[in-house]
Amino acid sequence: MDLRTCGLQRIHQASMALVGLVMLPAAALAQGLGVASVGATGGLTIPSAYVLEQGDMALSLGNYQDPKLGTFNTKQNYSLGFGLLPGVELFGRFAEYTSRQAVSPGAPNIRGISDISANFKWQLPIELQGVPKLAVGVTDISGGAAFFKSKYAVASDEVGPLRWSLGYARGDARRGGAKVLDGVFGGAEFKLGSSRATLLAETDGTQQHAGLRYYSEALPSLGDAQLVGTLQRSFGATTLAGRSANATSVNVSLVVPLGTADKARQTRTDAAARPLPALDQAVAGAMVATAQDRLDGLARALRATGLDRVRVGMLGNELVVEYENYRYLHNEADALGIVLGLAAEAAPTGTTRINALTRKAGLEVLETSVDVAAYRSFLRDGDAARVKNTLGFGLLPGYDDTAVQWAAGEAGAGRRQTWLRVEVKPLLNYTLGTEFGAFDYSLAANVRSTASLWKGAQVYADVVQRITNSSNIDPGRVFASSRQRNGLKTLALQQSFWLAPRLFTSVGAGKFDHDRLGAEGESILFLPWNADTVHFKGSYLRRLDDALSRTTEAYAGSYRLRFSPETWVEAGYQQYTDRSTGPSVVLTRWFGDVAVQLFARKGGNNTFVGLELNLPLTPRQGMAAGPVQLTGTPRYAQSIRTRLTNGGNTGNFVDNGAVRPVDLNYKPEVEMLNSGRIAPADIKGQIQRLRESFYLYARDQID
Repeated sequence: MDLRTCGLQRIHQASMALVGLVMLPAAALAQGLGVASVGATGGLTIPSAYVLEQGDMALSLGNYQDPKLGTFNTKQNYSLGFGLLPGVELFGRFAEYTSRQAVSPGAPNIRGISDISANFKWQLPIELQGVPKLAVGVTDISGGAAFFKSKYAVASDEVGPLRWSLGYARGDARRGGAKVLDGVFGGAEFKLGSSRATLLAETDGTQQHAGLRYYSEALPSLGDAQLVGTLQRSFGATTLAGRSANATSVNVSLVVPLGTADKARQTRTDAAARPLPALDQAVAGAMVATAQDRLDGLARALRATGLDRVRVGMLGNELVVEYENYRYLHNEADALGIVLGLAAEAAPTGTTRINALTRKAGLEVLETSVDVAAYRSFLRDGDAARVKNTLGFGLLPGYDDTAVQWAAGEAGAGRRQTWLRVEVKPLLNYTLGTEFGAFDYSLAANVRSTASLWKGAQVYADVVQRITNSSNIDPGRVFASSRQRNGLKTLALQQSFWLAPRLFTSVGAGKFDHDRLGAEGESILFLPWNADTVHFKGSYLRRLDDALSRTTEAYAGSYRLRFSPETWVEAGYQQYTDRSTGPSVVLTRWFGDVAVQLFARKGGNNTFVGLELNLPLTPRQGMAAGPVQLTGTPRYAQSIRTRLTNGGNTGNFVDNGAVRPVDLNYKPEVEMLNSGRIAPADIKGQIQRLRESFYLYARDQID
């Protein structure tokens, strides 16, 4: 029987199964998507034409293994996927099918497959009635070992309680001796009555599978994430030798929406908030208090929310509020929403606008203004259209604060409450899927203490304490160079300033990387005609020892093209820390307060590609301003990368020092500029978040 006849028979069988299932009583399919063992949204082992929603992240783990790849003691699949763009999903997968044995220290320890791969799927933008979803994809995009490489096209649709998929794949058996997704594949998923469980049946082209899947409700405690659990059994599975190898396996996935839609924020705020007094009642009540009383009350309320260096005053008939925020570290929009909301409600009679001035280390970094009447209405009805039209912005305010009539006493003093900020964050060095171990790591805690000195100046110190590491990272072992070092890592003085109204610069000097002296810095030019920016950064570190003084010099120049507040592409040229030079390009996608970056960097003959995940590791509302303020990190970054191999560079070896970009110890964008999100479009795009943060953290300050 040729392939064409076999394919037609399987299509006919799938069609008959589809007709039979559709005849059953109709019910809505459980909402959600499962993650197949291949590392893509789909059924048990096969991909479907559905993709993760834009901004969704899926984490999955399971123990299914295709028996054609061999027989091993350890069978593990881990995958991490993102809905990067509409209709586009990207998954990273780590498969560990091995029988590792105890070996001598430093000796290779692998029998089987320990593989990192990337999978891509694109859902075609075809929206026609009666036409199923169509997608094309590729598994195991890599330049080294390719154990799971396959290209496929698939169609999927839903009919009542049934979701079906049918596709064709061409596998590549250049490595591993077997094709794991090859030929005609298809499957169906059927909802069981009114439950959130489904039955699945499918073929991957060589064997059949059946399973049971359960989709949980959205879990508010996990950011409205959905938990998906799957139990499956293979039928007709054989090894390459033809022996039966049917097996039972499980898979658990967590699908997390990284961002929150404006409509969802508005609905959630309206449902949970204690309403404000009607506008006519508020105006009537405002006549009782004097302007000074209102300014005093506003300053007290702002300090009560945990903000620092609060100062309020009047500039004609406009209210001016200055503040520093080190409490709401996910996003400066949270603090801004508190300030604008309280200022609008407490503004003295006759005030037309609010000017909120955001400072960091005493340095002006952002001014936001809004019409008082429009903002008060927005707080009550959530209609953002009018208030958006009255918003004004500035990168560097440049106003003369001597012209402001600051309130008397504490309200106009702007006194500093926090003298020392202590930030705790993890440090993780690791290797994944090597010949020596599945996962080798060194974990430490970094404690940073920061004190502001004068305007724009800060002194900071990093102390590292190692927590634990795997045996392969012990001294003398194969990955000993990745072991975290204890002690004082950094002690430096950092000065930030505006060289010009649109040119921000921050430079630092001191001790870095435990035993090096040097300097580092970054300049950011905000272009006057759009929200794009130009970046220059570099570091010069000199290591002093008894025999030889060694230097590390790294620099980068880049242009950041902002397609939208959520999508950036930054391209430039770098000298890396290993002194190699070459171009780099980074795609950044923001989903709420989480950023996903895809990067490619070329240095000399080496090209590395990878993914970096940036997220806040601190509560949305942290510790209030006080003499000592303890915080988490507003921006924790962890990346995974791989070397692209070619004819002249065939080894994908672990080389932690190769093609590493300049990594500033003090990151001005993170510390001072809200991780680069201070453009007018950034604030306007979070208008519902401003309202939400007011009701979450400041509503109780109003009687």
